[in-house]
Amino acid sequence: MKKLTKLVATAAATAFLAAAGAAVAEQRVTITSWTSPKHPTSKAHQDFADLTEAQYPDAFDFKVFNGGALLGAKPTLSGLRDGVADIGILALTYFKAELPYAQMVADMALLGDDGYVMGGATTEFFMLACEPCKESFSKNGIVMLGGLSTAPYVLLSKEPITEISQLSGLTVRTAGSVWDRWAAEVDVKAVSVPSSEIYDALSHGVVEAAVQPVGALKSHSLIEVAKHMTTLPLGTYHSGGNYIAGLGFWNGLSPEQREQLAANLALGVARTVFYYADVDREVLEEAAGLGLTVHEPSAEMLEQITAFRKTDLEAIVEIAKEKHGIADAEALLATYSGLIEKWKGLVAPINGDVDAYAALLQQEIYSKIDFTKYPNN
Repeated sequence: MKKLTKLVATAAATAFLAAAGAAVAEQRVTITSWTSPKHPTSKAHQDFADLTEAQYPDAFDFKVFNGGALLGAKPTLSGLRDGVADIGILALTYFKAELPYAQMVADMALLGDDGYVMGGATTEFFMLACEPCKESFSKNGIVMLGGLSTAPYVLLSKEPITEISQLSGLTVRTAGSVWDRWAAEVDVKAVSVPSSEIYDALSHGVVEAAVQPVGALKSHSLIEVAKHMTTLPLGTYHSGGNYIAGLGFWNGLSPEQREQLAANLALGVARTVFYYADVDREVLEEAAGLGLTVHEPSAEMLEQITAFRKTDLEAIVEIAKEKHGIADAEALLATYSGLIEKWKGLVAPINGDVDAYAALLQQEIYSKIDFTKYPNN
């Protein structure tokens, strides 16, 4: 009987130690977003967490916070740096002084007419091709693990807008940088608020229109306050990252944990871009039922944005040098432009296939990074 009791006690102790070991091995990972749970970026966060937990069930315990429940848009940079959250979405254009290279990338927004292209090109630029970018991120206590790109921006408004004259005097929510310069050209007052606050800004009359992708009508519920859309080609927002980690958190991971966390990053980025494109498609298919009226811009509006795009691109090098203090702007912009052309060729055959896109991201970016040393490799 004593022998049996001893065996039972030993087995119980072994089970306890095994459970304790599993608990110690499981790394808590907090992901923060200010977007709603149905937004493309939040949906991709949850996918990434679920996939990684399923692949490494004893390695990570993910906690995903949406809708600004943990951190708002602008506090996210300091929150990641200080360990309030471990991974999050960052709109890099909110941090002009801290992240000058990201502003240079944002200034190329009007080159964006395909989210798949810009998501791939920008992620490759930030993670592989731009050492000063990585240094800038590290200096601010963050690590870029995956970029993003919205679907192409259009003009969402409370009243119809098809002529340049109808823009004059309006207050419009923009995402800063090039859109502010365009706004000045057409006599628009540009207002910068986080995308999560556009609904309130429109509903309370703070702004009369917003530069956003079509899908924002659903993912930010803007269809309730903006019933008109003008298909003016206003580029993409791609100076951001949906998978940006705090440097302290990243440095605290073991080499094995880093590689495990990186295993699904390509698919996470791919799903972010795919969800943006998918919600655009949904809105356009449901336009009539949503009460949305789609307007084509006048020839004059199209001519103006085309001419502005050309002249603004010519000025970006000087803007990067004088405003953002980037001495080697020509070389970096040439590299980035080359990546955009490269990704145009890569994504053309995949026709929006999210798994094929993830495979491209893995092949062209993630397979080339040693995550045990990144971002210092």
